[in-house]
Amino acid sequence: MDENEFHQRQPLLSGDLEDLEEHNLTSISPRVRNGSAVKIEIEMPSCERLEASLSITHELRNTALPPLPDLVLDHLPYHKGALDVSEILIMIATIVAALVVVFHKHRCILIRRICVIVGLLYGYRAITMIVTVLPSANKEYHCDVQLNHTISTGEVVHRVLKIMSGFGLSINGQHIYCGDFIFSGHTMILILCYLIIVEYTPVCLWLLHWLLWLVALSGVSMLMISRGHYTIDVIIAYFVTTRLWYMHNAIIANRHFQQRASTNHLGRLWWWRLAVWFEDNVKGPVPAQFEFPNPWSFSFNSVTTKSRARDPARDI
Repeated sequence: MDENEFHQRQPLLSGDLEDLEEHNLTSISPRVRNGSAVKIEIEMPSCERLEASLSITHELRNTALPPLPDLVLDHLPYHKGALDVSEILIMIATIVAALVVVFHKHRCILIRRICVIVGLLYGYRAITMIVTVLPSANKEYHCDVQLNHTISTGEVVHRVLKIMSGFGLSINGQHIYCGDFIFSGHTMILILCYLIIVEYTPVCLWLLHWLLWLVALSGVSMLMISRGHYTIDVIIAYFVTTRLWYMHNAIIANRHFQQRASTNHLGRLWWWRLAVWFEDNVKGPVPAQFEFPNPWSFSFNSVTTKSRARDPARDI
């Protein structure tokens, strides 16, 4: 075994932080950096499929149908501006979560984990919104005029670029295509930002955790008041986001769930092998450590790794 291979196979994280300092390993290994790039490449097509699904769903909806009965919406006052408030809260939560990731010592691990979660959520949402098209919950919401012909590939691409230019938000006037109800993307992002911040910040920041919980709750409440989604959309978004997050974290945090076994039912998930492969070099919990990001730490080409003296016994 040569020197490079010896360093390559060292655990990225150790269960003992003192041992981690003793090894003096670099925070991100080549496998993790390349894994982060692959995960981003996985997320982007899922996002594009979602916007393409919305572009087609917009043409499938029946504009003559009235809103469906909803036990919660029928008893809530309607305020048009509440949707803008909800999206401002989404931007606040997203910025805070992004800052946590950027200043985290093991930011590349966080990036790749978040990318796989977001990619799966976008993929599921692209399917659910197009298979069951619900009538608009708010008749006053401005939707673009439907085409009087079968939508072409060029028109789908144009709509995808238009939606992505506005980051999928209505506040900037770019989200003018309707029908993306099951399930709520606003709720999904609010909950996901909360889960990221709680998972990767120390317990002593409990006040921040509570503030983000209130932001998420307020954002969903404003969404409902604005008739942006049906109640079922919010419930499904909460269930899918939290269950996917918990299953993914259970797999990456427990070595048993990373092995094929008759007692490991999580191994039957279609994305299980992908999650396990990307966590191969992570041998313990990610500590809540923060630092100012080094621009060179995002390089995917050169990595300097320091380690303790080579143990000849490992060559046996």
